[in-house]
Amino acid sequence: MARQAINVGTSPNDGTGDALRNAFVKVNDMTTEIYGNNFVTYEQLSARYTAKQDIATTSGTINLDASLYATFELTGNLTTVTLDVQNMKKGTVIDILLSGADLSGAVITLSDDFTTSQINKVGSTSLDTTKKNIIQVLCADDLDSDAILNYAIASYETDTTP
Repeated sequence: MARQAINVGTSPNDGTGDALRNAFVKVNDMTTEIYGNNFVTYEQLSARYTAKQDIATTSGTINLDASLYATFELTGNLTTVTLDVQNMKKGTVIDILLSGADLSGAVITLSDDFTTSQINKVGSTSLDTTKKNIIQVLCADDLDSDAILNYAIASYETDTTP
């Protein structure tokens, strides 16, 4: 709906502006459009931004579908695994939590479903097999023939004192 100007007349109480009732009808119409229709609640967000998938698989190729989940938690004790990131769109970020009790000996490789892509590590931190880890993957470009995924990894632990 286009903005509806309320005619306030040329001087106070000269009777040339909109009647009080008509003015507030316009106000109600415009605020209903703003507050009733054009905002997104958490419940309306797609799973791409809100859902978490728990994965118990510990080896082989694990498909991580970014069109269905925003967070993937691998709860098993990983051995040799390829994390195949699928259906990423430019600007999408996914979190991969490696929360298995024993990551010693884990060998993790990232792959994707693009025809041609570049996967870049951000920063110098590598997998810490003595702790839980989080890998964040950002899709910087989703052009199938030249996609770019950037990832960063860090260990994490329970601690309420930053």
